[in-house]
Amino acid sequence: MSKQKLLAHIVVLPRFFAAPFFGCAMLIGVILAGGSIAASSTLLAFICCMFLMAASHSANTLLDYSWTGLDKGEQRSVTKSYTGGCGVIAEGILTEKEVMVNSIGWFVLALIPGLLLVSTVTPYLIIPILLAPAVAVWYSWSKFNYTHELALASGVVVAVLLGAMSTGTGNYLKPMLVAIPISMIFSFGGLALDEWPDAKANLKKGVKSIAYKVYDYKIDLGTYLMIWFAYAYIFQTLLISIGILKSQTAITFVLVPVLIGCCVFLKSKVEFAKVAKAIVIAAACYPLLLLIGEVVG
Repeated sequence: MSKQKLLAHIVVLPRFFAAPFFGCAMLIGVILAGGSIAASSTLLAFICCMFLMAASHSANTLLDYSWTGLDKGEQRSVTKSYTGGCGVIAEGILTEKEVMVNSIGWFVLALIPGLLLVSTVTPYLIIPILLAPAVAVWYSWSKFNYTHELALASGVVVAVLLGAMSTGTGNYLKPMLVAIPISMIFSFGGLALDEWPDAKANLKKGVKSIAYKVYDYKIDLGTYLMIWFAYAYIFQTLLISIGILKSQTAITFVLVPVLIGCCVFLKSKVEFAKVAKAIVIAAACYPLLLLIGEVVG
């Protein structure tokens, strides 16, 4: 196996750049459900979560090429500065069969710690484990209707639910609420940024979602992102005020000037790719800082 193929299998297809969103959401779910991040069950749940994320991302590459056709042809989704998963098949790096095997492989690996948790903690843990691949299918299909953002946000909810259920405490409501501000940044705001370079080609293929309409209706992208960032922080403040989140989670506010500054520089077409990458990095720090605030609080 060539080095390029190996990197595609273990780095590109899994899209580990999204690990802070799903992994930190899962760990916050553990804490808010009354569990301990030092518990062995938490480690198993984290490993399961990362493998489920990798399997779902790999499946998305296959589905967007073979099923929806968004990653096929001369006019297709473009490779981003933070991920190249959409071009793996089209560029001839891997075949459709190889990507399918990759996705199945990650899912099988996820089942090992997942089924251990099912047998030792609660059988209901099978629910988020089986929901993960279903979300991957929904996500590809959702680009052709107006559930695109909801599909991606549901992935965060699944991660939180996995973490909360791994504690065996039965406390799920509070963790689920914390998925909302994370999803506002990652999904409702983030998708418009992620799909912006793809929109011109994909709109011709019939996509329908708010993320694409931002481009189609010529809505200012930076302003649109800042609105979602603002709502995420407003909701986080609400969660702090009612005692669901610790006050120390306000450490996330250090990201505000960075995010606003990046939104301003999105107006530069020359620097768009670099600025988009900077926003992704800053946004990924949001759930990480949220987790740190909960741990030290």
